[in-house]
Amino acid sequence: MRIHRSRTLLLATVLLWAVAFAAWTADTLQVPFSLDRALRRLPLCAGGALLCLALGRLIERVRGHSPWRTGAWIAAGIALASVLYALANELALYVILPHWGPPAWPDIPSTALMVLWVFMAWVLLYLALDADAQRRDREVRLAQADAAALDAQHRLLLQQLNPHFLFNALNTVYALVLEGDGAGARRSLLALSDFLRASLERDPPAQVTLAQELASVRHYLTIELQRFSGRLQLVEAIPPGMLERRLPPMVLQPLVENCIKHGLAGADGTVTIRLSAAAADEGWVLRVEDDGHGATAPREARAGVGLGNIARRLQLLYGAAARLEAHALAGGGFAAHVHLPGISA
Repeated sequence: MRIHRSRTLLLATVLLWAVAFAAWTADTLQVPFSLDRALRRLPLCAGGALLCLALGRLIERVRGHSPWRTGAWIAAGIALASVLYALANELALYVILPHWGPPAWPDIPSTALMVLWVFMAWVLLYLALDADAQRRDREVRLAQADAAALDAQHRLLLQQLNPHFLFNALNTVYALVLEGDGAGARRSLLALSDFLRASLERDPPAQVTLAQELASVRHYLTIELQRFSGRLQLVEAIPPGMLERRLPPMVLQPLVENCIKHGLAGADGTVTIRLSAAAADEGWVLRVEDDGHGATAPREARAGVGLGNIARRLQLLYGAAARLEAHALAGGGFAAHVHLPGISA
């Protein structure tokens, strides 16, 4: 930001003094030796530009003082720069190989007043650029603070999911032990270990690929398929080209868990969970559906920890560009559609 402002200030300084040079040169076109006069004004204007940059250093030094003190220093700096330019002008035009008569030292105040407007305009330009840079810096800091707050909320929601999943997984292992299925309990514990290892090995990213999310879900399903052997089926209809699409972590697992928890509750039949993904105009859609007939409560009421968590995280990460649609299916079953923006990684 500071480098960008410095370049803008330097360009503005050059343009301002180019305009001043053009105005003063046009005013003396009819004077004898006008070309010589114009050439002598070039180093004068270059020196004026350097005086402006020195004024900028002065403003930086007095920044933070009281407004009156700062204003007094700036006014003094403008006056001094104008007088120095007027002296240099007298030396360049009337002392060093003059063509226009002897030096007129009493005219220095009038020359200083003539050039005063250039330095005043430059100071106003400097202050305007500085105010704009500070505004941009504040916006960047606010954006960074907002991003940090969103990231903290997102991590908090992810931490909410992990204990919830762990509680349910351990209950499943406990049930397998009670049923005497030691082999199933061991397989479930290994799957739980793989799931937790993948979750704890790194800081959770804001996004993962669909392939990574599916791998995590399969660890969870290994546990649940052990418990509900013969009553639970999984059907995946995800084109290979969709596997590199990106989504927030821990989106699929709560949706699949929701299907198992409510689809099998109070029912003896088989429940099929279907996972599918497809491109859409605004991005892509991830669908999780089941044909379960369990749960006496209305299926639209499935908005516990999992679904509410997903909806809040989508809003935090994408705003209106992403959403979760969940509804009961005609004839039984439930569907959750996650609408996501973007394309493949």
